[in-house]
Amino acid sequence: MADDRQELRNVNWGEVFGFTHVFKGFRMAIHLSKLLLALAAILVIFVLGWGMDLIWSVGGGYAAVNEVSAGFTCPGDFGRLKDQWQETQDEQSRRLRAGTYNASKTLAPFRDALAQVNTRAPREPEPPAAGETERRMRPVPEGAWLGAAFAEIWREEQDQQPERKVADDYKKEHWPEALSESSDDFADMVDTIEELLEEAYEEADDEIQDKISVLADRDKAREQLEQDHKAALQALTRLKQDFSAAKEAVRGRPIFESLSDYESACLGNAISAVVRGDISGGLDQYQRMRTPAATGQPAAIQQAALPDAATGGFVFWVLAAVHGMQWFIAEHAVYAVIFLVVALATWALFGGAVHRMAALHAAREEKISLSQALRFSASKFLSFFMAPLIPLLFVFVCGALLMLGGLFGNLMGFGAILVGALFFLAVVMGLIIAFLALGLVTGMSLMYPTIAVEGSDSFDAISRSFSYVFARPWRAGLYAVVALIYGVVCYLFVRFFAYLALAAAHFFVGVGVWAGGENVANTPDKLHIMWKSPTFAQFHLPSNWEAMSTCEAIGAFCISVWVYLIIGLVLAFALSYAASATTIVYYLLRRKVDATDLDDVYVEEAEEAFAAPPEAEAEAPAETAKGEPEAPEAEGEQEAEGGESPPEPEAEGEK
Repeated sequence: MADDRQELRNVNWGEVFGFTHVFKGFRMAIHLSKLLLALAAILVIFVLGWGMDLIWSVGGGYAAVNEVSAGFTCPGDFGRLKDQWQETQDEQSRRLRAGTYNASKTLAPFRDALAQVNTRAPREPEPPAAGETERRMRPVPEGAWLGAAFAEIWREEQDQQPERKVADDYKKEHWPEALSESSDDFADMVDTIEELLEEAYEEADDEIQDKISVLADRDKAREQLEQDHKAALQALTRLKQDFSAAKEAVRGRPIFESLSDYESACLGNAISAVVRGDISGGLDQYQRMRTPAATGQPAAIQQAALPDAATGGFVFWVLAAVHGMQWFIAEHAVYAVIFLVVALATWALFGGAVHRMAALHAAREEKISLSQALRFSASKFLSFFMAPLIPLLFVFVCGALLMLGGLFGNLMGFGAILVGALFFLAVVMGLIIAFLALGLVTGMSLMYPTIAVEGSDSFDAISRSFSYVFARPWRAGLYAVVALIYGVVCYLFVRFFAYLALAAAHFFVGVGVWAGGENVANTPDKLHIMWKSPTFAQFHLPSNWEAMSTCEAIGAFCISVWVYLIIGLVLAFALSYAASATTIVYYLLRRKVDATDLDDVYVEEAEEAFAAPPEAEAEAPAETAKGEPEAPEAEGEQEAEGGESPPEPEAEGEK
């Protein structure tokens, strides 16, 4: 029994359960240098996307609201919905243009919004009905000091307004021009309302001072005036929000912004599915969703929202993310090619450096500097860049050859016979495409670790990644599942840590802020307008820019920069962990397939010199004052080859 226990102690459980090496991924991923490199890649890619959105917006390059979701949930009607949105852009923009211009002359939307917020506020003046020559005036409720003053000032302003245009004046404008004019008219209306509100507030306060002599009644009236003023500001904010939503519905959203929001939602839902243990849920609904249906589709593309987060499992949301990239490439091909090529080049440089750091860290517990890692990735840049592209290029070449062969089927008479006789070549090409596609999907994550570990080129990366996955598919799948589950747990921990930091910052800063917030209902102070309380699911909720002053908008922008930096660090951890985990998986598969030790890694001379352990320097012979090394003592002599010590000299009495 004791011998059995001793044997169990002598077992190297890390060799028996090789997947346990994956658990080193968290410790490797939180290395500061890897996080900084991954964060730099994220910042470059997002700046690239925002810059391209700015350039594309000049030419009217936008995506409809929920267009990416419509490409996934409404494949049968997607083309019709998008065409319908594009065809009605001019009409909707002209209608918005005419309505905004007329509203700027009557302020009717503001008065309606004010009436919804505060029922005591008046709605006059109303436009004259048919056959009437004067405007009908609704009675002002008693005590509505601000409403009465606003109505009186507005009646005076109405007499000075020029004659309103009609909608027919805008029928020749295209939607970019119409939206621009609408924005100008709306800005003029907001300026007018703000000026009238300020003047009406002062006049109402003076009227209260003059007409109410009892101090208690005067204080009560002024309290009511403050409430009316707050309600008016909230009505104006809601008016701004409605106009922004209407403008966005006509214009659409920037392309990269739409894609990033969609992919972020899919990522969050996929992680939630792993937490629930739901891997394959919702696949039946996915099949029904992807089958074109005659009925049940939304009437407008803006109504095609993503399903609920609990609808599908991990695979469902991964497929949804893939369809998002499919939409990106199919609907905005030029944008997608430029963006993806530059993004791949960015990750080839920074991601290659992260994988190189992970390779040395996993094999030899050595850490190199940022500059050395970047020098390595720069020297292997073409290998990192071309590794995932070469299989894609072969797939496209094979597909092009098949399309060329299909052209012979158009020949009259013997064309069909020729295609049928040579169809075995098409089957062979199909097998090649299937092999490349399957190998690319399953082995692409091992390409960068191959180059980082072996110091090889892209062809070796493709060869090794494909062979390791196809030689040990079940073992590779086991390692992938363990890395995924452990990665989700680590990601949730890091995300929770970041959430606690942001929530604590928001809470304690909010304790010291009590001013502002009157522009939005149920908002205690200006901090909640500039930055809403973060949640675990969303660190930075959409900003309410319409409710902010200029100074508050600048402050909110600065807060957004710091919050998004924290979000970037969380995403950087995810990328760093992915690089670390895939590198460990590569080492484990290489040991099983090629019988190579886990600590066997390609090391350059500069890295070897940098990574020399400090113990080696301590064991080096000390130099004398003249610069010559001191002679080692007899006790420090090394053993001779073969493991035997040199013979000791005989004593003088024994000679």
